[in-house]
Amino acid sequence: MIFSKKFRRFLFFPLFCFAIIFVISLMEHHNISFKDGIICVLFIFFIHNWLNKKYLLNQISNKYINQKKLLKNIFMHCHDLIYQKDPDSKYIDCNPYMREMLNISQTENLTGKTDFDFFPENTAEILRKYDKKVIEDKQVISFKIEKKLPEKETKIYETLLSPVIEKDNIKGIIGIMRDITQLEQLREQALIQNAQLNSILNNVPFVIYLKDLEGKIITGNKKLAENFNLPIEEIKGLKPAESFFKEIADEIQKEDAIVITEKRGISVNIKLKGEHWFNITKAPIFNSKNDVIGIIVHARNIDDEKKLEAQKETLVATLTHDLKTPTNAQTRAMNILLDESLGPLNEDQKDIIQMTLESNIYMLNMISTILETFKSDSESPILKIDSFDFVELVNTTCKEVSNLADAKKQNIILKSNIKNPIISADKLQVKRAIMNLVSNAITYGFEKTDIEVTLDEDENSTKFDIKNSARYISEEKINEIFEKYKTSENARFNKASTGLGLYLSKQIIKGHKGEIHASSTKDETCIFGFSLPKTQQTTVKK
Repeated sequence: MIFSKKFRRFLFFPLFCFAIIFVISLMEHHNISFKDGIICVLFIFFIHNWLNKKYLLNQISNKYINQKKLLKNIFMHCHDLIYQKDPDSKYIDCNPYMREMLNISQTENLTGKTDFDFFPENTAEILRKYDKKVIEDKQVISFKIEKKLPEKETKIYETLLSPVIEKDNIKGIIGIMRDITQLEQLREQALIQNAQLNSILNNVPFVIYLKDLEGKIITGNKKLAENFNLPIEEIKGLKPAESFFKEIADEIQKEDAIVITEKRGISVNIKLKGEHWFNITKAPIFNSKNDVIGIIVHARNIDDEKKLEAQKETLVATLTHDLKTPTNAQTRAMNILLDESLGPLNEDQKDIIQMTLESNIYMLNMISTILETFKSDSESPILKIDSFDFVELVNTTCKEVSNLADAKKQNIILKSNIKNPIISADKLQVKRAIMNLVSNAITYGFEKTDIEVTLDEDENSTKFDIKNSARYISEEKINEIFEKYKTSENARFNKASTGLGLYLSKQIIKGHKGEIHASSTKDETCIFGFSLPKTQQTTVKK
């Protein structure tokens, strides 16, 4: 306690004041000279300095002891390899991990040995060269070396050499070696993967580039440079919205914002400069915390696809027109014959003409279905949203096909639990979906059975179900019933008027953001149906 700083201050100032008073008192009563007074004061200062020196020596001693213990702990327990050499590159000591690497016991004397005793000659020469450089330059240096261990495993060490300097003289060398084998292997793998990735990116037949969150290009492949006739180095740092795609800059920024904020990819088709079509796909790049740190973009020229699509549309339109024209003419001609406008017909003639007329009507329906299916696949139709009475539409549609049900002695029963029948949708498209499902139930339902159409609703959607008695469809096949030509067993549903009709119905319902379903039980009961949102946007692209 006597050496504490606070105590010394507390002791010194009262003693100093007391000494001054005491000296003045002595000088007045005992004729003490001024010289003797000064000696007393100096004595007090001497005591204070002695105490202060004692305290500082004690502090330095404790600090030295603590540092020595700390260095010893680091030396003994640090997982890095630590060693000390003299100016002649001879070992003085090393820590246990260094001894393990050198394959010597913890008790073996290391003093006087050199790197030539532990390393291959070429490695030892390298170490000796770096030792000399440290001694000559009196500078810290770092380098990498390899060491083949007894288990025939080669380790890579990053080595740091530092001179030990005392009064401007080199007293030795301290070396620290760290095992970076795994890091070097990972680095080599990363370089290989990076080379492979660059090779792939530079040979894909479309443009790929990376952007940061500000929209600036980080890097891109050769196709990017070729398409915009600029070296990659000049492209880096540019914003596509300000350089390559100036005419759609606002759209690009909006798309980037969606990718970043919603953390999802998007794909759009755009036409640049009124000449070329491109499919642009953007996807977010995430870090380990699932934060978006950039965007990867690839742009593919789809001019050929657009041309082919236009050709297909022209071909289908031409075929359907060329098929519909004579079919409509035949239908009108047969209606004239059945009206007996050109003369009376006997019953056999009427039956033949009626059969031919029904066949023509079937052909017209098949042509319409094929055309609608093609339009649905090409995503060209636009839904025209209107408000209408759903129950009335279903009732009207069922009446239109009732003659088909009568031919098979089937009875269509309509049940409605809907209180608010008004919905918002494309009336013509919804009618086509209903027509397809009802026609399918009639065609594949057993003769002399009931077909039940049930309408229901909840707060947000309107529901349609049609139940009939028909052959059992397995669960595996029922999942494929709305696909085009999925299996040979489902080929019976793949007639243009029915199978494609089911596929088209699915596309129509999906276009309205609704759901379509089908089920079949082993007691030969089948149910097909769908649900539609009661409201739609003004225009919805299918």
